[in-house]
Parts: sequence; structure tokens; C-alpha cells
Amino acid sequence: MLRLGIYVTFLMLLVLVTPMRQVYATTSEPVSDVRILIDVSGSMKKNDPNNLRSPALRLIVGLLPADAKSGVWTFGKYVNMLVPHRETNDAWKLEAERQSNQIHSYGLFTNIEQALNKATANQKGDNPNYRRSVILLSDGLVDVSTNEETNKKSRQRIIDDIVPRLKKANVSVHTIALSDTADHALLRSISLATDGWYEQVDTAE
Repeated sequence: MLRLGIYVTFLMLLVLVTPMRQVYATTSEPVSDVRILIDVSGSMKKNDPNNLRSPALRLIVGLLPADAKSGVWTFGKYVNMLVPHRETNDAWKLEAERQSNQIHSYGLFTNIEQALNKATANQKGDNPNYRRSVILLSDGLVDVSTNEETNKKSRQRIIDDIVPRLKKANVSVHTIALSDTADHALLRSISLATDGWYEQVDTAE
């Protein structure tokens, strides 16, 4: 947990402190908008047997400033909003801490495409009032079907459609690969293309 905590702390510093890619003539500092996507697929039973994703989420929540905006989504076959996206005031943080206990490892498939799309659905264009970040924690390949060709098409849509949209909207995607069998090439490319940060964590501990 210490090592993961260090990574999360460093990641949050990047999310909250890293300056925007462009300089805007605004009268106030942009508000941090942090969207957290957590893999709950069945393979997490092996790669995170003690469910350290729960305390990791609580750590992130504790680091968010009160004037930020954030939301939490879990994903397997389907994407579910665990904590609604809104201002991270005391009430939101209490709800996020409570919902962190609902993180599980029972999901089928690993639909990264749908997770990215749903969590950023309202981020179509750039908005200089916000410093936008996505934290994506996953241990798997793009896995949406038993049909390998369907999986390949989903992976390609992430590269061809989602990543350019997020880059245009000034959204940095920070990826944490919690397995040596993850699609490191994809996760790394998503982060690099959006000025995000990529890290492979071999074990949840």
C-alpha cells in the first residue's frame, strides 16, 4: 500500500499542480476536474486480492481540494457511476469514502472504451476554466467480447476517436497498469498523447 500510496500521491500532485498546455487570459486559476475510472473485472481477484483499490480511492479523495470537481466510475462489462461528478465538498468526500467499500472484482470483460466515453461524455471541447484529468486504473487488455476482432476494433476506436477528442478537450489521462499482462502499449500511448502520466505497478501492495 505504501508504494501505491506514493504513486497516487505523486499522481495527484501532477493532476492538481501541472499547468495547462496553453496559457489563457483568465482572471482566476482553473478548477481541477478529476475523473477516476476503476477496473472491477474478475481478473482483479488475482491482481488485487486484498482490494487495495478501496483505500487507494480514499487516499485520492483525501487529497482533492474542496474547490475541485470529481466523479468516480467503475467498469467491467458495463460502466457504473460510483460517485456522482460534482464539487468535492465535505458531503461529496463522505459519500466517496462510503462508496469505496462497493469496489469489487466481479465484473465481466474490461470495457475501457466505454469507461472513457461515459466518464468524459460532456467534455467535447476545451474549457480554460478547468484543469481536466482522468485517472484510469486497469489490469487488463481491451476486452468487450469473446470475439477477438470486436476487441481489436474497440481498441482501435480508443486510439482513433477517443484519444484525439480528449486531447482536443485538453484532458490529460493518467494510466496505472496493475498487471504485467496489461496492454501497456495502449495505456502508455493514451497517456503520452494527452500529456498524462503512465505507470506500471506489478502488485497492488
